[in-house]
Amino acid sequence: MKLEFSRESVTKQWQIKTMPEPGEKFLGDVKFSGEKVVFPESIATGFSSHHKLDDDIELSTCNLIFKTDASLERKATEETEFYTMHINCSPTQLSHFCEGRQSKIGGDLSLGVFWSASDIQSFIKVGAGESFSGIVIHMSKQFLQNALGYSALPALNTNQIIETAKHHLHNEPGNKAISTTAYQKNIVSGSIYSTICEKKYELVREILSFDLNHSPHERLLIKANILKILALFIKRISSKNERNEKYAHFSDATKIFEIKKLIDDHAASEDFSLTYLARAAAISKTKLKTKFKEIIGKTVYQYYLNAKMEKAKFILEDSPIPISDLAYELGFKSISHFSQAFKKHYGVSPSQLV
Repeated sequence: MKLEFSRESVTKQWQIKTMPEPGEKFLGDVKFSGEKVVFPESIATGFSSHHKLDDDIELSTCNLIFKTDASLERKATEETEFYTMHINCSPTQLSHFCEGRQSKIGGDLSLGVFWSASDIQSFIKVGAGESFSGIVIHMSKQFLQNALGYSALPALNTNQIIETAKHHLHNEPGNKAISTTAYQKNIVSGSIYSTICEKKYELVREILSFDLNHSPHERLLIKANILKILALFIKRISSKNERNEKYAHFSDATKIFEIKKLIDDHAASEDFSLTYLARAAAISKTKLKTKFKEIIGKTVYQYYLNAKMEKAKFILEDSPIPISDLAYELGFKSISHFSQAFKKHYGVSPSQLV
């Protein structure tokens, strides 16, 4: 059985379409009744509801045991009008499908948070006898921007959410707000999966225990919990991004120092090209040039030339040989080229040391 949840383009109201699979017996319609989502007992038992907390935040709650195999699908809209954070607290892992990939979500506080925008379609498969428990937070772009501290951004995509969070949470000196001209389309570049920490799990279970129909003050507590969940999610994503950046920097530095050692050991006897060095480090020539200057403080060519000059000076002072022989041994195309480079580096010509 397929349950398709879609948002009406004009009224913005949610609709549910119940569609049996080919050859499957029709077990009844799933319908909205006020804020409740009513499931026929032949499909599922438990409770499910949808609440509009204000113009910017809506909340769907679910705590069901399915009597039949079901596919719960959120239909994509043409434009990004809201963002959703699906937090699955189901006791067992369920199959989640989005953007052509399948992931396991829920179960044992593992992978259980799924973030996307309204233009990204996703669905969850639940088997007969399985429990489906969790919440879906629907947030407007304006709410998300205000929560992050920037109301002027025209659009947010995945990278912007992470970068904005890093600036907002860590308040790094010198950081500037994200350019409002870089992303003009209201799209999310992709979806994000994350794990449920114990704190997020407790906040979700607390939301599921609230009586949203009768207690206005609990609705305020719900909104507070939503902000806490959002903050925890963004903090985790930004921390993960920072860890990846630190690992990438460490990995890059390791490769650069390997190239430095290669130059130190063989500059006098080998004529290395930038292409050769980049292949040796398994990085692009552009990245090699950028990272070498960033980490070593000199360009690859400058360092390579300096290494040759230091080797030339050592040879000339230790065991003088004809300058012509030394020039060709160090890989210079001519004696004059070698002499010019040596004088520029040391201020004297190589012949003055012989």
